[in-house]
Amino acid sequence: MKVMMPLIGDVLSEHFGRAQRFVIYEIENGVVKDKKFYDSIEHQEGAFPAWAKSQNVDLVILCGVGPRAIEFFNSYGIDVISGVAPQEHSKTMQDYLDGTLIYTNKSVCEH
Repeated sequence: MKVMMPLIGDVLSEHFGRAQRFVIYEIENGVVKDKKFYDSIEHQEGAFPAWAKSQNVDLVILCGVGPRAIEFFNSYGIDVISGVAPQEHSKTMQDYLDGTLIYTNKSVCEH
């Protein structure tokens, strides 16, 4: 399973479209096997979900995201966890793996 998170520095970006970079974790049997960082791409409608699909991402964990972006991710078979508080990405991943990640799964963006 591949899990992507948008970042500013090492913290989840409050809006994925403004991320400086992304981290993609590779998870096997509930354990992190690998993680890679990627520079952000240009923010255009549908670009981030399409890029995530090209990286074989299964899940994105986000703070803020609009409903249209969620539709794009879902149309590519990518699950979305949204409404996560901004914190260091490794803490977010550990919380996810432990089943303690707090999120709202609501569209929490101005568009």
